[in-house]
Amino acid sequence: MYEYVCGSLAGIFPDAAVVDVSGIGLRIQISKSCPSRALKTGEKVKFWIEFVVREDSHTLYGFSNKEDRDFFRLLQQVGGIGPKLALNVLGQSSSGEIADGILQKNTKVLSSLPGVGKKLAERIIIELHERVGALVQSGSIQLSTNTELLRQAIQALQTLGLSASDARSAVLTAQQKKPELNSVEKLVQYTLTQRKK
Repeated sequence: MYEYVCGSLAGIFPDAAVVDVSGIGLRIQISKSCPSRALKTGEKVKFWIEFVVREDSHTLYGFSNKEDRDFFRLLQQVGGIGPKLALNVLGQSSSGEIADGILQKNTKVLSSLPGVGKKLAERIIIELHERVGALVQSGSIQLSTNTELLRQAIQALQTLGLSASDARSAVLTAQQKKPELNSVEKLVQYTLTQRKK
């Protein structure tokens, strides 16, 4: 029904952002690692939207890029994954990293995601392996070419005292804002500089 929403950021909450669109405030559920969390009130923002209708709720879910929104839809095709779990998963890992884990049949990587145990990781691989492969071939999903770089940067930040969740969120935000940061040292340095602001 909705493709995307553009407007000014009216507020950020632990689980959502409010976007002012021509005087109407839309509450949009976003992940903890969404780059829009770094924006200030009044700044322009764009979310790719998924509108989820349930018997007891109508909820907008927002993503900073179309690829993550489309992967959010794909994850929900797996039995046992609803919108909240899919959002949490994408808040901890990029769609490219998850796709990479699925194609490599890496249950260890997938089961490390929040709310995903070994059995669910195996189900994700069984149910999505062929679909993800087709999407990668068509160019709809880009595999994360720097998965190892991100892992090392996250580990380095954890060594410096950040929690796993904060480290992953900070590194993913840094990567999206500054894709030219192509070394662990540059990523860590930029992330630490941003946290001091």
